[in-house]
Amino acid sequence: MALFPIGVWKAARALTLSGAIPWVLLLAPVIVGAILLMLWLSARWLEGTGIDHPTSIAALVTGTAMATPVVVAYLAPAATPLPGGLTVNIVFLTGMISTAAVGACLLVERLPSPRPPGPLAAVAVVASALVALPLVSDLVRVWAGVERAREQISGFDHTIGVLDHPDWAPARVHEINDGLRITYRNEEGATVHVLSWGGSEVLDPHGEGVRAGCDFPGVRCRKTDGTVLVDRGPGTPNELRVRFDEGAVVSVISEPDGAPADLVDLAPAVRPEEAGERDRLAESVTDRALPRPVSRPLS
Repeated sequence: MALFPIGVWKAARALTLSGAIPWVLLLAPVIVGAILLMLWLSARWLEGTGIDHPTSIAALVTGTAMATPVVVAYLAPAATPLPGGLTVNIVFLTGMISTAAVGACLLVERLPSPRPPGPLAAVAVVASALVALPLVSDLVRVWAGVERAREQISGFDHTIGVLDHPDWAPARVHEINDGLRITYRNEEGATVHVLSWGGSEVLDPHGEGVRAGCDFPGVRCRKTDGTVLVDRGPGTPNELRVRFDEGAVVSVISEPDGAPADLVDLAPAVRPEEAGERDRLAESVTDRALPRPVSRPLS
């Protein structure tokens, strides 16, 4: 049953991409007929096992098979306990939820009660599971983000530059070539990237150091208080370069070009990392502004 909505999605998507829109409309009666067939077969099977309320439970199981793929694909894409992709996990989760629902219904029927609740226990299990899946997905996503950020930060072999300013908070971390980029945001939504390099030879192998590229047409560099401001057009400086005493080079880049971030004011806040600061930095990165999960098609 869990494979049926995946097959419908693939068929509808293939027909849409090929331009056969009328054929997509013809899928509607096929879908309704298949759902009714699954409902009838489930009711007959449950009736043969001697369970009470076979039609209601069959309707619940069929509805679970239809709803779980949608919830997992669009609301809980990180809820994937098994390797093998989204399809495998949808089938697994559908089977687990349906089994738990039927099991709860059987257990409740065996309780000495003058008014048995019928399929309500199964409904409660299915509803609780579908509501919990997005929450579990968010927890898994946050945990994965923490681990990924910790690996990237702890695996960087050079000094990491930190923007130590009360108005700016770390949001994301990425590895870029031979450097590490940490993105900071403020409350107004402005964004700056702090790129940490291994040394001036990484930024510029020709030996120009923090003034690399300053001789390009349209580029103007000016040195102030031990830093280099790089202007590539009108507006505020586009890049701030700082070289620490141990030779590590850090670039602070505003985004987009000409953004209101004042790199001159941010220059005193750029410093090298402190001892034991990497774990705290990884946790702050993932706690501040992780991107929301992107909905994925059923595939």
